[in-house]
Amino acid sequence: MKNLITIIIAVLILATSFFIFTNTPLFVKGYVKVKGAIGEIAGPTLKIAGKPTHFIGYIFNSYFNLIGTKKENLALKKKLETLQLENQKITELEKENKRLKIILNLIEQAPDSMITARVIGEDIKNWFKCIIIDKGRNYGIKEKMSVITPKGIVGQAVEVNKWHSKVMIINDTNSSVDVYVEGKNTRGILEGTGQTTLRLKYILKNDEVEIGDKLITSGKDGIYQKGLPTGIVITINRNKPGIFADIEVMPYNNFKRLEEVLILKR
Repeated sequence: MKNLITIIIAVLILATSFFIFTNTPLFVKGYVKVKGAIGEIAGPTLKIAGKPTHFIGYIFNSYFNLIGTKKENLALKKKLETLQLENQKITELEKENKRLKIILNLIEQAPDSMITARVIGEDIKNWFKCIIIDKGRNYGIKEKMSVITPKGIVGQAVEVNKWHSKVMIINDTNSSVDVYVEGKNTRGILEGTGQTTLRLKYILKNDEVEIGDKLITSGKDGIYQKGLPTGIVITINRNKPGIFADIEVMPYNNFKRLEEVLILKR
């Protein structure tokens, strides 16, 4: 029985092959339809089966691209930080050169009337708030000599030894400077407050003074020469009790950042 079935199947296969290879129309059309149907079924299946492979490949490619981009961004960031640091150094050098040029010009104008010195420390332990400079008696410095920068006054020498001097800055509460309002006849006393700002005292409420006015030394206190810049008016209060206005002044110098000063000889 099995042999008979095998013989029948073999005969059918041979017959089908014969008709296909001999291009018999009926069998050729049937074969094409069957082949097309199988392709339509198998195509989407293969496409679905291939998607996980493409997706995994996409993930790996994206990951490696992301790693490469991150490394490139880090390198660019580091380069930018380096350039910013170099630019900052150049800016600081330009500021220092400008400051030194101004000091040199002042010295050239009156070489025998001033001494240059560097600020080497700060003394806030004693009664006076002072900075310490690297010049003393051996350079001709004496007590009560005024100390300035190209911006304006710093203070006066209060303690002098052979090698160093202490300079009481005008922010100190013991400091007072006789000043004029530049371009006006208004005159007052500029006192230190121990803080960043100064106080301009003895200005009448109806005196001619406004925010933004600049103050210069009058030369009448026996310490500071006439015409030295001191600061600028930043607030005025005329509503307080009494006859005098309450006026705040911002000094021209930032005493925390002083590097070089000039001592004016008498």
